[in-house]
Amino acid sequence: MLFLGKWDADYRKSLIITALAFGLLFYALASFHTVWDILATAAALGIILAQFGGDMSILPADYRPSQGRVRYSVQASTHIAGEEQSFLMSNVFPCAAEEPYGFRNPILGKGLCRESPLVSDRTDDALMLRPRLAFHEDTAPMNFIRSRHQLRYIAIRVGNKLQHTTNGVKLSMHDTADAIAAERPIILRKSFYFDALMTEEAFRSRILRNNIQGDKEVYADLTTNFPIVEETIDGRAGVRFAPDMYKTVPGQIGVTTLLITENRRVAMLFQGSTKAVGSHTVTLGGSGSMNYSDIEIARESGDLRTAITRAMARELCEETGLEKHLDEVSRNTMLTGFFRWIDRCGKPEFVGITRAEDVPFSRDKSIDGDEVVKYEEIPVLINTLADFQKVIIWLRDRRLNMSLSSLMALHRMTVIATYARPDATPEQKKVYQSVSEFLFGSLAYLDKTVAAPYQLGPG
Repeated sequence: MLFLGKWDADYRKSLIITALAFGLLFYALASFHTVWDILATAAALGIILAQFGGDMSILPADYRPSQGRVRYSVQASTHIAGEEQSFLMSNVFPCAAEEPYGFRNPILGKGLCRESPLVSDRTDDALMLRPRLAFHEDTAPMNFIRSRHQLRYIAIRVGNKLQHTTNGVKLSMHDTADAIAAERPIILRKSFYFDALMTEEAFRSRILRNNIQGDKEVYADLTTNFPIVEETIDGRAGVRFAPDMYKTVPGQIGVTTLLITENRRVAMLFQGSTKAVGSHTVTLGGSGSMNYSDIEIARESGDLRTAITRAMARELCEETGLEKHLDEVSRNTMLTGFFRWIDRCGKPEFVGITRAEDVPFSRDKSIDGDEVVKYEEIPVLINTLADFQKVIIWLRDRRLNMSLSSLMALHRMTVIATYARPDATPEQKKVYQSVSEFLFGSLAYLDKTVAAPYQLGPG
């Protein structure tokens, strides 16, 4: 109600009229003495019923998931509607500022996930080796509303009681990813969760309604708002992210950590139906987004990396119901990489890895019982970095509905495993050594074994 009232003047007017009608009703009941009070009560009730409509909904007719016998729904698309043709989301190229850093889709055609990323090994290495991840905040006001269809999309999604959500305050990356490798401060800003729903989620979707024959038809194709530009790429018509994409979508920062349990196995958390985003998927640890309050941690340390790893640990502890171990989990979490989530309008996502140490994730079969409904371990022992390749094979063979962010956290570990090769650069060797020491101890980096039967690394 508050969100629609802020963005839609007609709805705000309806809310005011309804509030005044309730005020008149309560006043008439409290001072009920004459026949005129009966008329005032009837008039107030009439106004309230007229405002609520036959469906008795506080939502105006334009936003209701159903109107009479007409039902509206939303459906995620795999294509982006261009001016004359459509384009596969998996084929979107990086924006011009990020392309020189080698951003690419490393899982295209692998059959591992329904969604697509853009990843740069060079950027990930720079992220891990930077002594400090500097930042500054942009406080200029932003408006992400381009059509009323975005508001209808939110009403349909939030109106579904199986996917409850609130308009939380989030931290966004108002910048391109070249800031990471170029070692310049990353620009951040405040945003709200509904900003992401009505852009990053809405712009990948179509609104459907059933016609008089009962068949579904496209009511509005919101993919026309996807933040891309069309151009000729390699002699063919293609699309890449717009240079100012962060002005079209909020770019709320996602965080995902890969959990290595106390049994030295990768955890699997099965997401339930209550999540507005990511329901019915399998994650390999904690996954969520950064809150705006996380920026205070970054300000105290002067390093955004500290806030990111803390947010990763928080999401993991919340989803497993082990909030009391937050400090320990935070100390045992390492930031390892970054990617853009193509299907969600290039949403920025940081990935990392968490070692359980003495936290009893598997012993307690920890789940929060709300977002997460089941906990298991992948039956592969992690004794060297090369073992992450075996985890990829296990997941591929079982064709699970994997969360893209978890898959990319795992992919990053398979890339780091290849840095044990003799021709690795000095920077790659430093990354390999730091991760090996983090997971296995100070001498583990001397293990140069690289087993890659299912290679997801460079090239």
